[in-house]
Amino acid sequence: MIYALASLVLIAYGVLLYRGYRNDGDLKRLAIGIGLVAMALFYTGFSRTMLVYKPIMIGHIALTILCWYATARYILFRVFNPWQLFSPLVTIGLFFFIAWFFKES
Repeated sequence: MIYALASLVLIAYGVLLYRGYRNDGDLKRLAIGIGLVAMALFYTGFSRTMLVYKPIMIGHIALTILCWYATARYILFRVFNPWQLFSPLVTIGLFFFIAWFFKES
């Protein structure tokens, strides 16, 4: 069920990007939108890796939802919020920091 919903959301993002490109013909906006969707997909896929550290995973999922929201705001209204878009990188960095420095020998 969740995969069907996710695929519908991706189709909706694709339709919105295509309609935005057809309306204004701005190739730069289309490329940035596709890049933001790809980045949000990477964050979403990385969530499964963080299952080892559950508190960080919960924070990462919350920040990933915020990133999807910021991606939708960019596609619809051209509002670019870098801290919302790149906030999941904080939890990814924390994940690698903990894995590197606090690993079991």
